[in-house]
Amino acid sequence: MRERRWRSAAAWFAAFAVFTTLLAGGAFLDLDVAVRDWSDAHRPESAFHVAKALYFLGSANLIAAILLVAAVLLGLRDRTVRPALLVVGTAAVSYAVVVPLKIWTDRSAPHAPWPRAVDLFAHDAGWSYPSGHVVNTLIWYPVLLLLVELTLRRTLPAGIRRAVLLGPVLIVFAAVTYLGYHWVTDCVAGVFLGAALRGLLPLDDARGQLRKPSDARFRPRQLIR
Repeated sequence: MRERRWRSAAAWFAAFAVFTTLLAGGAFLDLDVAVRDWSDAHRPESAFHVAKALYFLGSANLIAAILLVAAVLLGLRDRTVRPALLVVGTAAVSYAVVVPLKIWTDRSAPHAPWPRAVDLFAHDAGWSYPSGHVVNTLIWYPVLLLLVELTLRRTLPAGIRRAVLLGPVLIVFAAVTYLGYHWVTDCVAGVFLGAALRGLLPLDDARGQLRKPSDARFRPRQLIR
């Protein structure tokens, strides 16, 4: 199981690297500009406010704070620090990988006030690539699902699990692109990187370690396939 997770993570990291190389060479930049311009031309005030609210589904500070409280409460119930360590570790991995990449790629946001903001490795002030909000949806919602199922000591129905794991990714991807906060390729890169980081998180290991031996009825399916 662990070997398969590592292979999957390596494949996603490779996809991110290839995609970044293509972007640096000029691929997909016309698409980025076209999507930004279309969004700017089709953004009534009502749609802006809806997208702005949905944008917060990818806020690491908000999600991590809520999950840390939930993890501490779960840990107090089960007399373990592992839920809290999982949340803290997820935050540490995210910041340790995403922030340096944003600094290194030097890409500006779609409405930056200088020419060729769409280019990678062009402006020192750029922090747009990859989209941290999209990465957050791929790493934090699996943790949320795990903590909920451990709290309830049962597996949620497959439809709910799919909605929790996929819904925020699609919603935040669309919201940050539509609002002009990110280029669409920032979000594609965020999917690649988020999927890679999700493969590194020991969610299945944590599930087995956190479950109390007496809870024989709680045999959840694998969280990440």
